[in-house]
Amino acid sequence: MRKSELMTLWNIESWSEESYGVYFVSRRLGINRLKNEGQAFKKLNISCTGYTEDDVLSLLIWEQLYVQLDELDQLAKGLIQKGIPQEESVVLTLTDIMLDKSGCYDAFALGYDVGESPAGHLYLLVPFDENFTAQKDVIYETL
Repeated sequence: MRKSELMTLWNIESWSEESYGVYFVSRRLGINRLKNEGQAFKKLNISCTGYTEDDVLSLLIWEQLYVQLDELDQLAKGLIQKGIPQEESVVLTLTDIMLDKSGCYDAFALGYDVGESPAGHLYLLVPFDENFTAQKDVIYETL
């Protein structure tokens, strides 16, 4: 895929290539765009740690990930909700897509910034494999 195609597909507003990877910010239409026009576009941080620009552009997942993102987001939220006590109310908003050449997220992970918790600032990651199958274990990280 050419960079211009990727930038158009994901509506990329910023692109950065650093020694530790490629990072970009996508402006994507949200699911609830008809309910609240002011929040129609959501920023989505996409980090490709350990990748060069050529590596990122050679990945075959971009179109399928773009098309299936809303479905994958709902699946990930369902997995996260299973691990949260029902009496707790947590708003889950997709904020990141993470790829890491080390494979620590399998093929990629969807990330959710949950906010403050008793343990600190809580961030949840749901890893997916190359077949877009969610892994059963949610990764809990605190900052």
